Amino acid sequence: MVEKEMGLIGERLLERMNTMENGKIDRRIKRTKTMMRDALVDLMSEMPFGEITAKDITSRADLNRATFYLHYNNVFELLDELEDEIATSFSQMVEKISIKQGEEWEYPIVGHICSFIVDNQKLCRCLLLNPRSDHFARKLTEIMKRKGLQVKEELGVRFDPVQEGYIHQFIASGAMGMMKQWLLEGMPISKEEMTDFVMLIIRPIFNILLPE
Repeated sequence: MVEKEMGLIGERLLERMNTMENGKIDRRIKRTKTMMRDALVDLMSEMPFGEITAKDITSRADLNRATFYLHYNNVFELLDELEDEIATSFSQMVEKISIKQGEEWEYPIVGHICSFIVDNQKLCRCLLLNPRSDHFARKLTEIMKRKGLQVKEELGVRFDPVQEGYIHQFIASGAMGMMKQWLLEGMPISKEEMTDFVMLIIRPIFNILLPE
């Protein structure tokens, strides 16, 4: 009986040690990936993405080049992972915006998007203003379109399905184009001014889609 209990205790200790070791490995991998993503962002602010190599990234991150290939096959995979990470954060932010019947809902959505770009402007500038920017912009546009559909459902609005698709695309793509131009010009106006400007342009379209 005692031997059996000692055996169970030993197994539990071994399991805890393995868990702790795995935790250390996971943290080490996360830290390594973060270093490479940070290096990529720095390099993208200095040179065209197409010229960046794995060697450039590992040199900037002070890592062995073999480390890069433990996690990625090429620089495109690293960029895709970075885009997915930022898109996920953007999606979580958008999904948390509550929509209440009878209250103004457009301004908070646009305001949150502008705030997100301000808070992540270095990342957004690199991801939206490079030759592959359309790829990342499409991800954000789809998130904005899904939010538009959610708003419609929550407010119980019925709209012609064909026209609705075009309008959602127009709003999301137009807003994203304005954000890219804002970044391209160095964000010469504040996020509050940008929010007001975007609303001035797209509010009439919102009113067509979701009339009061």
